[in-house]
Amino acid sequence: VQSLTFSGGAFGGSGGSAGSGGSSDGGVPDKLSQTGLYSDAAKGTLAAGVQEYRPKYELWTDGAVKKRWVYLPSGAKIDTTDMNFWVYPVGTKLWKEFVRDGVRVETRLMHKTSATVWDMMAYQWNTAQTDAVAVPAGVKDASGTNHDIPSEGDCGVCHSKMPDRAASFSAIQLSHSDAGVTLAKLMAGGQLTQNPAGSFTLPGSTQDQAALGTLHANCGICHNEKSFVLAMVDMQLWLRVENLGSVKTTDSYLTTANKALTSSNPSTGQSRVVPGDPTKSDLHIRMNERGTITQMPPLGTEAVDTAGLAAVDAWIQGL
Repeated sequence: VQSLTFSGGAFGGSGGSAGSGGSSDGGVPDKLSQTGLYSDAAKGTLAAGVQEYRPKYELWTDGAVKKRWVYLPSGAKIDTTDMNFWVYPVGTKLWKEFVRDGVRVETRLMHKTSATVWDMMAYQWNTAQTDAVAVPAGVKDASGTNHDIPSEGDCGVCHSKMPDRAASFSAIQLSHSDAGVTLAKLMAGGQLTQNPAGSFTLPGSTQDQAALGTLHANCGICHNEKSFVLAMVDMQLWLRVENLGSVKTTDSYLTTANKALTSSNPSTGQSRVVPGDPTKSDLHIRMNERGTITQMPPLGTEAVDTAGLAAVDAWIQGL
């Protein structure tokens, strides 16, 4: 199976080998069981060196239940010179599993095969739930659910806007004390080139944190200082660790509150955020749309994230 290959921000159709398994044409493995995630896929036994993790703030995927795993090459370190945008060692693998309506539908792979290339593939689980097969073209309403498995091109729409492609395995997202890999454990294990002083906490009330975290996870992947989107829409929703002193020092506030709408992006809002009035705020309007060209996020969702929208609305009302 050929993989989606990212190289310096571009992506095409001929990937390098992802290591741990065979394929007929030199791309990523044909089956999930060959990617290195499991020592026994049918039993769900993880391979040596693979660890589960979770981001503190979840990307909304229409209520799908997700699990995530990471493999970091032994002895290698994540380059954390820029704490906001980590650079992962060659050989890093990330997997994400999606369960929809009680059905395990797919597991996605991201594999860094060189300093500038990530191979990506989605795998659809078979009906016996013993293995999953690569589906580079994606699948609409997969496995009898309303969940759509993304195509190779769809993967690139989001991940090409992050400098080193990964989004959920990061400083802010791993700043918690739950089971699995955390920022504190990476620090203790000597797996970062530079350790921060400690874990990071978002500013403000619990309500503020929920809103900022929702925007960070769901919007910041595209709207960040390293993305080409910034040249078109000068809004930044990816939180930077040095700006967490207060809500009003975050880019999420500074680039939205009372900021004019981008003329090339039509909206019925009065500004990006109208403090005190979500219904006049572009963030609310776009988050509350589905099936339009202006819905946000633009992919991976057909249903409004009511909890996330409520958090953002409450934040706007309190500004």
